Amino acid sequence: MPNFDKVKIENDLRPLYKKYRDAKNKIYGKGGSGYNMKKYKTGSSQYKQAKVLFDQEIKEFRKLEAELNPKIKELETKLKELETKKTEEKETNTYKDRVEKLKDEVQRAKDAQDTKAADAAKAKLKAEYDKQKAKDAKASGTGSSSGTQFQVSDSGMVGNELAKANVTLDGSGRPIVQYNFTDKDGKQSVDNAYLYLTTTGGGTGEKAFFFGTSDVVRDRYQKQLIKNYGSKQAVIDKLYKAGYLSTNKDVPTSAYLSALDAAAGEYTVAQVNAYKQEGLKEFPTMDEFLAAKKGISKGGTKTRTNVTEFSETDLKKIINAISQQEKGRDANAKELSKLIPVINEKLKKNPDLISTTTDAEGNVLATKTKTGLNVEQFLIDEISQQDESKARKILGYYDIYKQSIGVS
Repeated sequence: MPNFDKVKIENDLRPLYKKYRDAKNKIYGKGGSGYNMKKYKTGSSQYKQAKVLFDQEIKEFRKLEAELNPKIKELETKLKELETKKTEEKETNTYKDRVEKLKDEVQRAKDAQDTKAADAAKAKLKAEYDKQKAKDAKASGTGSSSGTQFQVSDSGMVGNELAKANVTLDGSGRPIVQYNFTDKDGKQSVDNAYLYLTTTGGGTGEKAFFFGTSDVVRDRYQKQLIKNYGSKQAVIDKLYKAGYLSTNKDVPTSAYLSALDAAAGEYTVAQVNAYKQEGLKEFPTMDEFLAAKKGISKGGTKTRTNVTEFSETDLKKIINAISQQEKGRDANAKELSKLIPVINEKLKKNPDLISTTTDAEGNVLATKTKTGLNVEQFLIDEISQQDESKARKILGYYDIYKQSIGVS
């Protein structure tokens, strides 16, 4: 955010504009050398006298122009940034208002135990998030994209590809995978991504995969599963059995796509986590993943662990945001080298525990999540040295920071 407010920038610009204008008028205004050159006949003695003076004055003017223009341009850029920021803040506030209203709509439907209304409201809320995400992607020059496809048997290339993917948390505390995309021009951008896995032709059963933005991969899985199961309704039944839908009757398209989205997201997190944290090199298909979710639960409660992994870049952002409030500066290299390994180690030792209760048919009756390490709270405690008043102050600031980057 610019350090100048609009009034100060305009006040700083005003004397620069005047100085430039006065210097130019001295040459080209009435009585000036440039004015007189036009006034007199070319080649006349009066013209020659005016040109001698003009040549001297224009040389001085060019020096002044070279001095003033960078200052003027800098301030004009800051003024434009400030005005753009104001417009963006207004749009962001309007977006947040719409999101809050939709969240209230979801909660009212839940309170009324109206499943259809709740699913419809959730779909509208997701559409609002997707709309904003597409807008942000357009502004940053990114959009729907996918990485290069690799054979699962090519272990070296698979390892390189998985190194570009990191498990982190979204604004609701849910695990997601972010992937470092590279476009055809070599420009890199980090975005939320899903893993798409398919079998290659020829009946060999050889598997291949790529990472793609959520819309790309979800649509690919939709086509894949409809082909596997024979119909959209069969896919809905499968998602219902796996616990991604609360009913398989009269499911609106929006709720169906939202469930497919959730399945693709959870599948991606599970696969990346299994590969990077547990060393498992097997890549189950989406069909196998959905079938396993039912097969695991033949009545009773099962618990699985989910280790959250942050990229070093994400951790630096979080640490610096909290350090700025407490110390008025970003964390230094020594502090980062101390905190980042500690956090990663604690994340491994304090995973999320997800317990799923199902009936004998494999239908999900209840899901309970015991959250592991709260990274933000851990850092607040570390940086505030357990000072409760400081911790409250930092926590308040961190909430504002998350809002500023669009995390609710």
